[in-house]
Amino acid sequence: MKGVINKGIQELVESRFGSEAWESVKEKAGCEEPFFAVSEDYPDEMTEKLAKAASEVSGLSLEQVMVEFGKFLVPNTLKTCYGSYFAVAGSNPREFLLNMNEVHGHVMKSISNATPPHFECEELPDGRLLMVYESERGLCAVMRGLIMGVGILFDQTLEVQEIKCKHKGDQQCVMEVTFP
Repeated sequence: MKGVINKGIQELVESRFGSEAWESVKEKAGCEEPFFAVSEDYPDEMTEKLAKAASEVSGLSLEQVMVEFGKFLVPNTLKTCYGSYFAVAGSNPREFLLNMNEVHGHVMKSISNATPPHFECEELPDGRLLMVYESERGLCAVMRGLIMGVGILFDQTLEVQEIKCKHKGDQQCVMEVTFP
């Protein structure tokens, strides 16, 4: 996993619960990294341990931590670290979500070993958007949060419902996004 993800977990914990909480998270996770280099690779297991420890320290369920992390990541850590990619993404939440594969294409050209998710999108006649989320990591809860985070970035509240999930036996993970 890229360091930007771990950095985002750190920033979320510090902003919501304080720097002492972050130190507790690191200790529980067995993480001795003094900082996370944004484009460096870190073991997925480290990220998983940090998320689980954040759940323990915060009192939130692991799923809640993952959703909150996704909501936080877009308008904060990613905007700060990868602002230039945001210009490619679009000027509103719908464009931004529809352009995620294009943005990830740019990311893969400039950041070595990046393995971002892939999306298939279908715009529905009533204005909703279906997003098929494909990732080896299966971080559906983070994806729901990321979609909400795109809304936050544009000062809009997006409703996200996961209507299919591989973790529940479905063939794929599908998010239904409703725009205001």
